[in-house]
Amino acid sequence: MNADTLRTTHVPAGLPPRQSRPAPTVVRLFSDHGWAARMWFAVAVCALFAALVEPYLVIAAYRTRERVVILDEAGTFHVSPLLNFEDATQLHTSQAILACLALFQKNPTGYDYPDLLEKMYLPDALEKAKALRSAQAAEFSAKQIHQKVEIQKIDILQTRNDLVLVEVTGQLPRVGVFNGQPFPEAPAFKVRFTLVRNPNLTANGRFPLAVWKFDLL
Repeated sequence: MNADTLRTTHVPAGLPPRQSRPAPTVVRLFSDHGWAARMWFAVAVCALFAALVEPYLVIAAYRTRERVVILDEAGTFHVSPLLNFEDATQLHTSQAILACLALFQKNPTGYDYPDLLEKMYLPDALEKAKALRSAQAAEFSAKQIHQKVEIQKIDILQTRNDLVLVEVTGQLPRVGVFNGQPFPEAPAFKVRFTLVRNPNLTANGRFPLAVWKFDLL
């Protein structure tokens, strides 16, 4: 074979060799208009989707109640929805009942629940309650009066984010001895409590509200 003769190699028919595409870079975003158009289209679709979904997510977040987890003395966890202070009507009612028990349930020697009174009544209200008890001490001792409280109605008059105004009506069943004869009586009562957040929750965690002041009507 002549050294000057060219050798021909036949290539089978097929697809032309693929050219490697440059990796997506910031430079390509400006140089490759086709690729840039696809990228900007994808960004626009994502932005549109986010704009459509965002209102639903915001509404769902507002409707979802926060929850609190409480661990009791027995080691049991309790999960409960968290209410706004103004909406916690059941809490306001239960604390008003405890305030009545502490203030009105008495015996010939003093209060039936002195510890409850100390924990639920703030200093000014506590001094007023003790003054009321001192004014009645002679009668309760002489007649050996035992007084209970029966609540007939509780009205939540006003709620704010820092206090609650509650009015309670009922009667005070009494049993005593006068001139050697037992006697019963049940005078009516109406009291208005101003309840605030208990400032000493560390020591009085069972009583989230405290009596700031009260008025006998």
